[in-house]
Amino acid sequence: MLFSERIRILRQEQGVRQRTLADAIGVDVPMFSRYEHGERHPKREQVIKLAKLLKADADELVALWLAEDAMNAIGHDKMSMRAAELLRNTLDGEDVNKPAVAPQTNAPVASTTNEVANIDADILKAPEAPSSARTLVASIGSNKMPQYHCGDARQLMATIEDRSIDCIVTTPPYWHLRQYKADGITIEDENDFINDLLRVTAEAWRALKDGGSLWLNLCDSYDAKGMQALPWRIAIKMMDLQGWSMRNDIVWNKQQGTIDNTQNLVRNTHEYFFHFVKCKDYYYNDAESRACFNREIDRAAIVRNNERYNRNIASNDTLTQSEKRNAMMALQSATRKYNEGLIGNYRLYLREKDMTASGDEKLDKAIKEQGFYIQESANSTSMPGDVWNIVAERAESDRYVIAPQLLYKLAIVATCPRNGIVLDPYCGTGTACKVAYELGRQSIGFDKNEERLRTARGRVEQQSLSLF
Repeated sequence: MLFSERIRILRQEQGVRQRTLADAIGVDVPMFSRYEHGERHPKREQVIKLAKLLKADADELVALWLAEDAMNAIGHDKMSMRAAELLRNTLDGEDVNKPAVAPQTNAPVASTTNEVANIDADILKAPEAPSSARTLVASIGSNKMPQYHCGDARQLMATIEDRSIDCIVTTPPYWHLRQYKADGITIEDENDFINDLLRVTAEAWRALKDGGSLWLNLCDSYDAKGMQALPWRIAIKMMDLQGWSMRNDIVWNKQQGTIDNTQNLVRNTHEYFFHFVKCKDYYYNDAESRACFNREIDRAAIVRNNERYNRNIASNDTLTQSEKRNAMMALQSATRKYNEGLIGNYRLYLREKDMTASGDEKLDKAIKEQGFYIQESANSTSMPGDVWNIVAERAESDRYVIAPQLLYKLAIVATCPRNGIVLDPYCGTGTACKVAYELGRQSIGFDKNEERLRTARGRVEQQSLSLF
């Protein structure tokens, strides 16, 4: 048991609130929560003060604090066992240069050469920079128009003040897809690609408020005829190395994938949309907006379903012309009730050749007598699921498709307060900033392609002019 777990157990045993201890040692509740989850490390004097407040042995608590600090530094490295042994020998006054005795275990001993993980130190945290160089958010003032800046994401993010952004929503450029110019990440090796993106998420951690959210839309890529599992490799490193907590792994079902003539694999029609927070016990969350988002997704699906339903009615060989007309009229009636908020959703069933009884007496009777049945469901305020059926949008820019506005809408309306600031480090043609603007939030967008930024500015300027 190390420090973080120990103070959590002591606090719970004595019935002390997090706020009480946080106030006593001079931090806020989100920061104290991160102490209890091992995500941040308090100062020594705070540990001593906690020992007194929790009626614990100060020496024991400081020792646990030091041990946890060491584990945080080496715990994820393959050489951690060897490092721990060297540390013990040093503290005991032994010769650390003599050959180590291999531990009695079946686990292989890590090599000191090729098996050691090659991870740059700067992907663990944002590099230090003078606070005087970070003035970007302050320069915006109360301006509601999106602020676009051309350049490299990590360099530009270094100009953002600490804990100044409420919500980050972004779709980084795909790895190994080079058909569009001025790519935001132009690295050929997938490990370098991952590390480059992790450097940006390290800056994101620094710039994000304690109650903020990071939404990351990631697509996988093939290399040497094999998928690289890039979304999950990136996500796991963000959690293990940088302290992010994943709240949801959304599957964005794009409904239609890219054209692919390959015969030995299935077409890809999905991407991942990860929701990360800095503190899993506290982050801004508008639950009502999350629930309302279900209807936003349903509304888009209703349009597509009606097109399919009408085609199915017209091509059905078992229906008479009169039955087809009645089915189309009933479909229009169901659509009208949905639009008026009288029902939550609906589904059309048609008579088919060689149909068997479904077991639903009402449905079977309607199919037999009139050739169709429309099943209606009541309005629901349940939370959206983790699979979102949203068609990707095509753009006239260099990109093949762009993330749809509906994909970003929930992220912004549910996890960014009304007076908050949205950031997109890879904004492209500015979809996230456009949605933020329409929702009354301030926004900042970065991209290396000035042409795409001109398009982004035009999308908002055109809309603002149309309001008058």
